[in-house]
Amino acid sequence: MDDREAKLDQLAWLCLTQPESIKLDDIGLTPEDLVSECQMIGGTPSFVDPEKARVRAIKHLQAAVIEKQLQAPAEMFDGLLRCQTASGAGRADKLPAVALAQLHNNGSVEAVQLGMEAFDGTDGRSYRIGRIVSDAIPLLDAIDIPNVLILVRLLEAKGFLSAAIGDWMEGHPPEVGHVLEGCLAAPHPALTSLVRISLIVGVQHDKGPWLERVHTLVSAADPLIALPSLEALGFIDWSGIDSAEIDRAVRVIRDRLQADDANVRNTAARAGLYLVDTAPDRHALVDEIAALEGPDVVRLIGDHLAYGANQLRAHPWYLDKIDLLAAKAGQESGAGHGIDHILTQEYSSENKARCLAWLETWARTNAERAPSVPGEFPQLFAEIAKDGEAIGTLLIAWLMADDIGYQRMARKILDELSLREVRDISFPVSALDALTSSGLLHLVRRTLANVIRDHQRVSLVWSMTRTGDAETRVFPLVFEVMVRFIGHDYPVATREHLEPLVATGEEDAQTRLAQQILEAMRAYYDPLKALPVVEELRPSSEQKIRFEKERGRLMNEAFEEASKDSFFRQVATSIPLKAGRSMFFMRDGEVGETTPMMSASHSVAVPRSETIDKVGSDMQRRQFILGKQEDDRA
Repeated sequence: MDDREAKLDQLAWLCLTQPESIKLDDIGLTPEDLVSECQMIGGTPSFVDPEKARVRAIKHLQAAVIEKQLQAPAEMFDGLLRCQTASGAGRADKLPAVALAQLHNNGSVEAVQLGMEAFDGTDGRSYRIGRIVSDAIPLLDAIDIPNVLILVRLLEAKGFLSAAIGDWMEGHPPEVGHVLEGCLAAPHPALTSLVRISLIVGVQHDKGPWLERVHTLVSAADPLIALPSLEALGFIDWSGIDSAEIDRAVRVIRDRLQADDANVRNTAARAGLYLVDTAPDRHALVDEIAALEGPDVVRLIGDHLAYGANQLRAHPWYLDKIDLLAAKAGQESGAGHGIDHILTQEYSSENKARCLAWLETWARTNAERAPSVPGEFPQLFAEIAKDGEAIGTLLIAWLMADDIGYQRMARKILDELSLREVRDISFPVSALDALTSSGLLHLVRRTLANVIRDHQRVSLVWSMTRTGDAETRVFPLVFEVMVRFIGHDYPVATREHLEPLVATGEEDAQTRLAQQILEAMRAYYDPLKALPVVEELRPSSEQKIRFEKERGRLMNEAFEEASKDSFFRQVATSIPLKAGRSMFFMRDGEVGETTPMMSASHSVAVPRSETIDKVGSDMQRRQFILGKQEDDRA
């Protein structure tokens, strides 16, 4: 290849990766060299024929990266991965892998052998080799199967090779048996996925003998062979296979679901779920899997139905399987990601009643551990929170429940709403109208006991004034609660809520009630404000300063003790400062730019009763939490 051709190959690569920074002088080309090859667009060269540019770019990679570094395979793979990362618009074409595959196919190099020679046992190097070789394998005309199995074992999970070999076997059916025999000859954890893939590809090309092979290997004594073979029963596409064969596979999976070994049970469960994907009339398997005892059952089924089986959503039994999981006792925390995804979609599709019924069953089953709905089902909670009536109805039901677990779950919902700055929450009128007088009193007591945030407590109690017959049924109760409890604990929040209502000048019943509450609060607070301040009880300025210094010293000591073993303290450099309003970082002896120091604070209103009479407040709250609803007939 002459020098001009090599430079044009380099230009083609740069046009793919760094078109905006191309300088012909740096490459050693002149505009005359580009005649018939490129055109100048805005001062940037562009190849007239994109396919020819692609061929040239591949030639550049072969000459400048692969052939140049054949004696240093590790550096060669490092360079190819850098080129793949820098490919820009051509990244999807995987040109570095194409370049390597072409040289392999014409006999210039042996791609798998180069990968073996480049391996040095480090994770980073394994990743780089695996990325390039896995991209190249499906493009190879022939593979040295013993060597490729050795490379899979060397790279283990970091190699991405099993799926690539599966793609290669799709185009080379006669080689599937050789790959499987190689895996069976020397079982290894890194080869288990390749055993499964080989069986699946074999069944695709010749169902009868390969199905027999699967059933034979499922009974193997070595779990490195038996488990991937069992899993293959689920991944096989059963849509075009005889019903008797499907029943045979179901019997094997059902038998393994009862095994003593947890690994066997979990593998059978996964196989059963995947089998239902292509044989949906065998969906009873999902019920049997849901009945298993185990910490991962709910997560396994929920995630599969949410993310791995979209084609099953059209079946009438789909949501029934989700309902099974609601009553699954002892669900582990964090198991609901897939369920959350499904229920959110259903809630958004106007299937609200079923979703809320599912949530109630789930809450009843798990009330003892009092999980957080926002934490377990964040997407669903976001939808419910936007539906004011639904969230209010849920709060009424859980606040009034005698099971303390329900009340704790309600508190977690209120905490999350507070973090989201949702203040104006209310009980729905329809739910309040259904309550008797004793029920309203019980709800108020539970609200006072469980709702800690000031604006939430004011908003919820005041929302009760919107009920039917409120003047006779609710106003006296709201007045007493707002004056004696809420107005006493949170006078500022109470006034902020009621004063704008009074300022409107309306003459309705709610405005008159608000005026009466404010007047009763003034009657209590005005005499207190008129009392003289006892200066003798105030500490002197000197005592304040000494107190602050001592408190600062104790806080610093506590911080030093708590953080002395932290990772941050080990990697950061501490620079003592006497005073200042900015901070900076120092690295390798150089001082970086200064950054203004900013203060941040978060304040929460504390009920006055907590500071005036802590014990009495706790006793009253406990009484309200544990108290039962009174009988109206009494």
